[in-house]
Amino acid sequence: MAGEHVGHQWRLSMPVFHAFRDDRPRSEKWELIDGRPTMMPPPTLIHQRICRNVSTLLNTQLALVKPEWQADGEVGLLLRLDEKYNPEPDVTVIDTAIGSTQIYADRFYAVVEVLSPDDKDWVLDAKIGYHQGHEHCLAVMFIEQTSVACRLWRRDGEAWNQTSITAPAGRIDLPVIGDIGALADLYRHTPLWPGSV
Repeated sequence: MAGEHVGHQWRLSMPVFHAFRDDRPRSEKWELIDGRPTMMPPPTLIHQRICRNVSTLLNTQLALVKPEWQADGEVGLLLRLDEKYNPEPDVTVIDTAIGSTQIYADRFYAVVEVLSPDDKDWVLDAKIGYHQGHEHCLAVMFIEQTSVACRLWRRDGEAWNQTSITAPAGRIDLPVIGDIGALADLYRHTPLWPGSV
């Protein structure tokens, strides 16, 4: 079955979504969120720089404490037996070892999204639920790109705890990975960067 009609929305199957996405211009970024094809807004330069900063901070810390993990940008996530989600987070911590023909990651440990003012609440809520539902995921971080702030969800056993960080000197501490730096470090070399703290 190609899709399922729920309320006023169509839920696409994964093969139909992939065929649809592959026919779209390469400049468009599409994700399947709760069965709905969702186009992501084009990234700003601030968005790209925050992503690079996060990747650098994560990989520096991972090299010290967990070298078998690596932070990569725009990794497609595709979990077995899950036909409703095919997201592509801005930065994802996955295994360093990857297959030579591997396209998607089916195991991830931390996910970072840099928010756009155009992001819809239902998309963000669905992503949080999806990431937290993955058995190996330990942390989810949403970073603002119009102000110096982030929301961080950390797994503590079976529970998740949410923290909002707004002080530039506030530390970003992730389960297993540890302290990757101050909130201000995420904004280095952007117009929002408050300088060294």
